[in-house]
Amino acid sequence: MTAVPRDLSTTDLGYLNGGAWGAVRAGLVTLHGRGGVTAARPGGLSRTGGLPAYAEPLERALFGALYGTMSPREVASRRRVRQALAEQREGLIGLGLLRPAWRRLLLPATLVLVLPLLVARLVAADLLGVGVGLLVVLAFVGMAGWFLPRRTLSGERTLRDARRRHPLPTGPDGVPADHPAGLDPGLAVALYGTAGVLPAVRQFVRDSGLLDGGTWSRLLGDSTLDGSMPAGGATGHA
Repeated sequence: MTAVPRDLSTTDLGYLNGGAWGAVRAGLVTLHGRGGVTAARPGGLSRTGGLPAYAEPLERALFGALYGTMSPREVASRRRVRQALAEQREGLIGLGLLRPAWRRLLLPATLVLVLPLLVARLVAADLLGVGVGLLVVLAFVGMAGWFLPRRTLSGERTLRDARRRHPLPTGPDGVPADHPAGLDPGLAVALYGTAGVLPAVRQFVRDSGLLDGGTWSRLLGDSTLDGSMPAGGATGHA
């Protein structure tokens, strides 16, 4: 069994928690915290300096793909970024933290569609009782649900362990503390998503369009980071 390292990168944890977009969001917030990118216009990003030292592979891809002013989704759709994300996903699959797509789709489909047909034929041929056949089909359906989640049990444990080691301190109002000791803003976003946006990077996240999957949130009228709603706005999804 492959040993799971405790020192997964920030974007690895972002991918584990929120998929490809979770990794991209964590990478961009980390680059901003190191002085590499900033919000250039409502819903846009631009470089502000050179590539920060010790940047992760996905961070290097994001920085290299950013030309002029681009939206987060534009950056994420660049070939070099998609390639870096694919390699990152394969690495997490190799560590046993994520399930490959074929296992999440093909195996459940086989268990739910193909095998029940075989059971039905056995019942029709009086080789299997109706009650037993129903129990077998229900067992197949339950087994199919086991393979649907993106994360494996090991992946779930790894994410829980990372959150235990890096808790998100909040104030009485539920908002993250201004300067939680030892918690990097990029790591907070990787582990907790929108709920982990620390005050130090809140303005950047708003202005750069990192809410609602990389679409400028003000155009969608989504909920703000403090939970309030703009006038006449409809709730969005971060």
